[in-house]
This record gives sequence, structure tokens and C-alpha cells, in this order.
Amino acid sequence: MHVLDGVKVVELAIHGFVPACGAILGDWGAEVIKVEDPKGDPLRMVIKSGFAADTGDFNFLWELFNRNKRGIALDLRIPEARAVFDKLIEEADVFITNFLPNAREKLKVTPEDLFKINPRLVYAKGHGQGQRGPDADKGGFDAVSFWARGGLGHTLTPAEGPLIMQRGAMGDAPSGAMLAGGVGAALYQREKTGKGVVVDVALLNTAVWQLGMDLTSTTILRENSKGLTTTRALPNPLVGSYRTADERWLLLNMLDDMRHFAPTCRALGLDALIDDPRFADTQARADNREELHTRLADAIQSKALPELRERLEAEDTVFASLASQLEVIDDPQVIANGYLAPHPNHPTCRVACAPMQFDNEMVEVRRAAPDIGEHTQEILQELGFDADAITTLRAANAIA
Repeated sequence: MHVLDGVKVVELAIHGFVPACGAILGDWGAEVIKVEDPKGDPLRMVIKSGFAADTGDFNFLWELFNRNKRGIALDLRIPEARAVFDKLIEEADVFITNFLPNAREKLKVTPEDLFKINPRLVYAKGHGQGQRGPDADKGGFDAVSFWARGGLGHTLTPAEGPLIMQRGAMGDAPSGAMLAGGVGAALYQREKTGKGVVVDVALLNTAVWQLGMDLTSTTILRENSKGLTTTRALPNPLVGSYRTADERWLLLNMLDDMRHFAPTCRALGLDALIDDPRFADTQARADNREELHTRLADAIQSKALPELRERLEAEDTVFASLASQLEVIDDPQVIANGYLAPHPNHPTCRVACAPMQFDNEMVEVRRAAPDIGEHTQEILQELGFDADAITTLRAANAIA
């Protein structure tokens, strides 16, 4: 189901964060037109610079954040190109951008500028540090604004080190989803009031939301939260990570220990613990956590992951092994639910989808990401420009 059928989106954005929002809106059925400078979005060159896996002639990173879009190349510094852009805005429902305030003002694409052209426009902007405060005008990528400044890196890096660095676009992808959700809410508000709405999402804000459990408690206690380690015995040892005989990590996550204690003991061959008064209830297990943790760790260490998985599944316990990327892409749940959608132009590529599905339908990658200006002429013709007008635009170097 394409819930945004008929919605027209103009994207003036580069790199990952806001283009991720455009990809999601495209997944939902919106018509997304990406406006690129004739030199192209810098994201196109990230693979060649060595910051992502090199997949040869197929630029998977570009496809990930720009599928289900059409592309037009405009040099907005040239008046003739600006006239084309204004025509796009006149017919648009949504405009999304990650240009910084000074660039938006220079190009005259601020909310005030575009509301003069289309007062019903949903104007969505994404950036690093927020729309207020001393650093509002500073640029920011997810590695600095989300991972470092947002506290995630510090929280997940062990005190003894080494530094844990984020994976590529780890903050861009969820922040893009947040912005897409904001666009959906703004479209609903626009339909009620008839007036345009400004939506704002910052990478720093997404990090604060992601880390909300730790940060909220920190506001009360005024101390950093304690990190979890692989050897620490928690009050409930049915929650935590354990090493298996075949050197895999097994994560138990049974918060309801009253329900899961006996089944877990049976699965691990620890039946004698079920009636042991030292582990009779939640408080008793917490009081004797060190011994219980050791017994669980020893039992898990004595068995390989396949056997543990079979035993734990038979007792309906809550667990997972630490999955590698190869295991994730072949996970039957990932495959059955279409969380990696087939790319239309590549025999093996499957593209990660936004985590929203409607009416039980899976996301479809209908269109490959555009080459620079691939649909320029097609879009201009739809806007009413005839052959002579398009020739004039090319002569002025307004389009590519």
C-alpha cells in the first residue's frame, strides 16, 4: 500500500540524513524529485574515498538513500534554474533540506521564501545541533552530532577502551525516519488547517531520544550511568550476555524472571536450581546473583550455540545470539518480512527498508537511484517547458 500516493516531494539535500527521509517518503509512494547541483551530491563519492565497502560500479550507498526518486540537476545560482525550482515548489506538497541556515538564506529557500510561493507547503529541515542555541548554524555529521556529542559513543565505549566508533550512517538512517514521521504528521495538520508547517529534526535530538533511558536518569542522579560488561552479574542473571562453547555470544533477555526461571534452568540442564531455596524468587535470585550467574555461565559455556538455541526455543525463552551481517541478511524473519527489498537493477542487492509497513504490504524498491540529472528533461516537460525553453535553459547552464 502506498499511503503517500499523490504527494509530491522536492528534496534539496546531500549526504545521508535528509535523503534517507526522501527515500522513506518514496517507499511510502510519494513522488520524490531530488534537486542536485550539476556537480552532484557528494554522497556519490563516499565509496571512492574509502569510507564504505567498495561494491565496484554499483554504488550501493547512493542506492540506499536515493531509491524511489527521480533526479533533476539545477544550478540554483542561475536565475533561469531558479525559475524551474520555483515551479517545482508551486506544485509540491513537501520540501526537505539539510542546507544550513546561511546557505538557505543565500539561495532564498528559507521557509519564509518558499511559503510565499506555496503557503500550503510542508517544509522539513534536518541538521546537526538543533535550530536554536550557539551551534545552530554549525554543520554536523552523524559521527559528531549523533554518536559523539549525543553521548552514544561514550555510553557504549568501555572505560578501559578502546574507543568504539559508530558504523556508517548509524545516526543518519534513524534521523531520516524521524523526519519522515514528522512530515507525515505535518501533512495531516496541513490538511486540517490548509496552512504550511515547518518540521525540524536534529541528529543531536535523535541521539538524545535513542539514549533517553540513560539521559533521563542522569538528569535526576547527576552521574553517568554504569556501563554493562560481559562478566558483570546482574540482579536478574536471566538478563545478560554469555559465551558459548563455540565462542559465540548468547544474549538472554528475560525481564520476567518469575515466568522464565524454571524453563531456562530446564533448557540449560540446571533442573536442581528450580527448587533450591537460594533462588526461590526474584529477591532471592538477586541476593545470590553471583553464584547463579556463574552456574548459568558454566552451563552455557559447556554447549555450542546450535544446541543452546534448540534447547532454549523448546522452553519458549527470550534470547538471541549476536548475529553477524551475513546471518542478518539470511535471517528467515528478515527475508519473510521483506526488510531487505530486492533492487530492481542488481541481481543480488537487497536494500534496507524503513521499518514501517502498511496494510501488511512490504516495501518495494520501484525505481533505482537517479544518475545526475537523469530525469531533468522529463520533469521539465511535465512542468510545461517546451523544447525551445529547455534548449534555452541548457544554453544558460541552468540545467544538466
